[in-house]
Amino acid sequence: MPVDGSTLILSQRVRTAPSIVLVCLLPVLFLSSCGADASDPEVARHIGAFFEAFTDRDLSRDELRQVTDEFIEFHALNGRDRDGIRETARTFDGYTNILREREEGPTTLSMRHLRIAINYFNPDLQNTLMLRLLTEPDPVRVIDVRSRRLMTERDVIALANIRHFSRSQGVPRHTALSRQQIEAMVALLKATVGGNSGNMPQFFGDAAAFWAGVQQEWPHLSAEQRQLARAYADRMWRIKMPVEMYGRLLGLDPKAALSRYSDDVSARISEMTDLNMLLGNLPFVMDAIFGR
Repeated sequence: MPVDGSTLILSQRVRTAPSIVLVCLLPVLFLSSCGADASDPEVARHIGAFFEAFTDRDLSRDELRQVTDEFIEFHALNGRDRDGIRETARTFDGYTNILREREEGPTTLSMRHLRIAINYFNPDLQNTLMLRLLTEPDPVRVIDVRSRRLMTERDVIALANIRHFSRSQGVPRHTALSRQQIEAMVALLKATVGGNSGNMPQFFGDAAAFWAGVQQEWPHLSAEQRQLARAYADRMWRIKMPVEMYGRLLGLDPKAALSRYSDDVSARISEMTDLNMLLGNLPFVMDAIFGR
């Protein structure tokens, strides 16, 4: 199942399905006591399963109780009774199934990134266990507060690979980066598109999903589609790509793919600053990784 389009349009107050209500969970008065069982076993079963699938590890007893109590407290404050809270918890099962059943392809990576991004900039979620669990598998490395965009470490690594792919004629092959190479890229990204710059291209946050999608779909793309994918990897929003390609390469459903396509149309209209000038030495650092 591709990432649902409804998950891409969110606000501080939840406007879509309750399954993504994590976006506006509030800090709570933690009701847990050391070593105690979860306050509501049914809520704990659904929410715990989601976070265990997301982090790919078992939650401790205390962690399970804390995220359960956060979830219950938020929904109680927003007028739901216990039955309503349990029903909301059950809606997380669809995402849990995707995380359990799918490999780390474009659909799961798009969903993971969205879960992080829509929660990371919510001031009410700072210093909560839920945010810590969401960022545990793939830490956030570069943020642009003004644009409310971010890059995880996977995005940073993928961006270097995408740069190499866009300038080659071969098939897309992933290359691991050393810790020193990753940190060098992070430092330059923070200096150019991070902070409060408002300069981070949307594609930079899509990098991990796009790179996974290119590798997954490459054997199934026509020669023309391969050329288009390589051109988009190089010039991003400046290349007109059909909606269907956004769906395939980013793992999005038709509604979400159309929304992402529209974002690129808007970027072309607004004529962002020349990216090569904006990024400074970053392209040279990425090229050096691959000996260019």
